[in-house]
Amino acid sequence: MSTTVTSTETREDTSPLSGHVPTAREVKKAKKLQAGGSRLGATAFILPAYFFYAGFLLVPLLLTFLLSFTSWNGVGYNNIPLAGWANYMRLAIDPVFMTSLWNNGVFLATSMVLKIGLAFALALMLRREFPLAGFFRATFIIPSILSMIVVGVILKFLFHPSNGIINPLLQSVGLGQFVGAWLGDPSRALPILIGLELWLGFGLSLFVFLAAMSSLPQDVFEAARVDGAKPWQETWYVTIPLLAPTFRLVALLVAIDSLKVFGTVYVATSGGPNHATEVVATWAFFQAFTANQVGYGSAIMSVLIVATLILAVFYARSIHKHQKEAERR
Repeated sequence: MSTTVTSTETREDTSPLSGHVPTAREVKKAKKLQAGGSRLGATAFILPAYFFYAGFLLVPLLLTFLLSFTSWNGVGYNNIPLAGWANYMRLAIDPVFMTSLWNNGVFLATSMVLKIGLAFALALMLRREFPLAGFFRATFIIPSILSMIVVGVILKFLFHPSNGIINPLLQSVGLGQFVGAWLGDPSRALPILIGLELWLGFGLSLFVFLAAMSSLPQDVFEAARVDGAKPWQETWYVTIPLLAPTFRLVALLVAIDSLKVFGTVYVATSGGPNHATEVVATWAFFQAFTANQVGYGSAIMSVLIVATLILAVFYARSIHKHQKEAERR
């Protein structure tokens, strides 16, 4: 009986309700064990992602940079001759590379203006609930999830000069003067591809804006209305300043998409006619896998990678600066 009582008393003394106050050392030890378990669990979940990230992104990027200093033809690994900076010096006198760089710049400039402007304007209209609002939101996001290859094939079929749909449609409505070889005309092909990229990509920017607008403090808008602000003043002086970080994020995403555009251009025109729609990615692909100049193609892609990294660093610095300014306030 005495043993039973002693055992019970021991259990009561060590129970959470016994009134025992843990020491600082015990609390620190418990937190350390909990943190260690949390890190171990997090590492177990994150490690596979790191593995695929390194295997499918970091290692190929590193190999691309290394191959850009060679004149490898892509055949065999026994002899990979070094070329030093020759591939990068060749870029400066390659007229097709300059054309592709210019075309990427055109994609970038038009996307910055049209994608961001259209996405923001539609977000202003769709942020409030109204009949069929969900339908319109789904309609605008659908192009963003379509396959670039499939869209490029459909575009090529629609604008085919003899078997397509666009030319007969124009003739049937009395606009025969606009009939032509759309993707075969240097003055038409690039604007068509830019319009396609706009249609494909603005939906993602739209939903980023909608998500950001849903988290804006409503009391600021109510104060603006009390002060007599008109809708355009509310947008210009309240909504846009509050969405400054979102604008930077969308601008970065749009810029990266514009620099790495490839699928639709390659399928629809393959960079033609006469390199009129050539972009950096298609020219690098041609050099590496068609002309068997893997080293030169890698140098072209390295330039594209560096440009993308510069944009990412610029965005990170701007976010850091914005956070410091917010802390000062």
